[in-house]
Amino acid sequence: MTALRTLLAAALSTALALPTPALAAPAPAPMAAAPVDWSATFPPAGVSAHLGDKKPNIIVIAANPGSQAAAAAFRAALTASKKAGVVIDGQALGAVDTLDDRGIVERAKVLPVQQIVIVRVFEGSPGDPPSFIAMAYGTDGAVAVALSGTAGVPLPEPELPTEVSVPDQVADAGEEAPKEPEEPAEVKQAREAAEQEYAAKRLGGTWGALRQGTPGTSITPAQFYAALGRDDLARQVDKRRKTRLGVALGGGIAGGGLLAVGLTFLILNATATKYGPDFGPDDPLRGGTDRVRYPLSMPVSGALLGVGAALLLGMGVFLGVYKTHPIGRRETPGLIDGHNRELRQKLNLPPEQASVRLAPSLGASNGLVLVGRF
Repeated sequence: MTALRTLLAAALSTALALPTPALAAPAPAPMAAAPVDWSATFPPAGVSAHLGDKKPNIIVIAANPGSQAAAAAFRAALTASKKAGVVIDGQALGAVDTLDDRGIVERAKVLPVQQIVIVRVFEGSPGDPPSFIAMAYGTDGAVAVALSGTAGVPLPEPELPTEVSVPDQVADAGEEAPKEPEEPAEVKQAREAAEQEYAAKRLGGTWGALRQGTPGTSITPAQFYAALGRDDLARQVDKRRKTRLGVALGGGIAGGGLLAVGLTFLILNATATKYGPDFGPDDPLRGGTDRVRYPLSMPVSGALLGVGAALLLGMGVFLGVYKTHPIGRRETPGLIDGHNRELRQKLNLPPEQASVRLAPSLGASNGLVLVGRF
């Protein structure tokens, strides 16, 4: 009997020691991620120190999902710094999630801005804050500055860019390095005047939005061909414009008039009142009816209606095919590049070449980024 009591006591103790589902402690619920405050990351002095004194117009674009808040804080910092002109967002560009930086710059450079800032945000590891990369481009696609960092860490003020230079040879310790001869004042003034003339006369843009100068003002097709020295194409533009205007006026007036007359008499003939019998050829004096008679019969009215509609349709097709430009869309870039090369040769300027320099990369850790123009 004693052994049975001992066995029952041991089983009861074991059962009491096991946890039950009702008494088990609930698992802690995962904590929601706290919203990121980007205003501390982008102080006005940090984001605007590289702008200079010209106050450029800037567009700030959120390039990937999750970067809208960072881009908004970047725009607010630029506006608060008062070192930028007009600061706008990228809503006018539409969806840019599938575009790379070059595609975004091509879409944004037609806007009245001088700098294009593209902001991308990347999620960090669990428990770590997100990071960002902000690339600032000119309208020519050249990188102005590259920024990177982590949410919550303020951007420092940038350092001056460092130009890359490679000496031809290393001078001996005991020898003094040779000095480069200074450029004469007359040569320098002539070169600067040539650069200014080139900047004012260079061509750019696309077939539908031609521009001249730097940063560029919109010009008409006739002005574009005149700048190329192609007076023949400029005359064709004027001739084509007059032809289009004549066809539009003539076709519109003639087609619209015939259409209106034919439709009017069709309706009048169809609704004409007939009070008595119509005896046809047996009643040449029309004594048996007082039906209203119109100068245009139903067949003639229908023919006029068809001719007017055909004239209007033909006018629309002609205006759609016969463009003001005498050249095609694909020929325009070649004409622009050829003009710019010939202009530099005429002004005794060297051809535009690829340039490479080092620029600061500002963020949680300072560094350098290689900036190139090709």
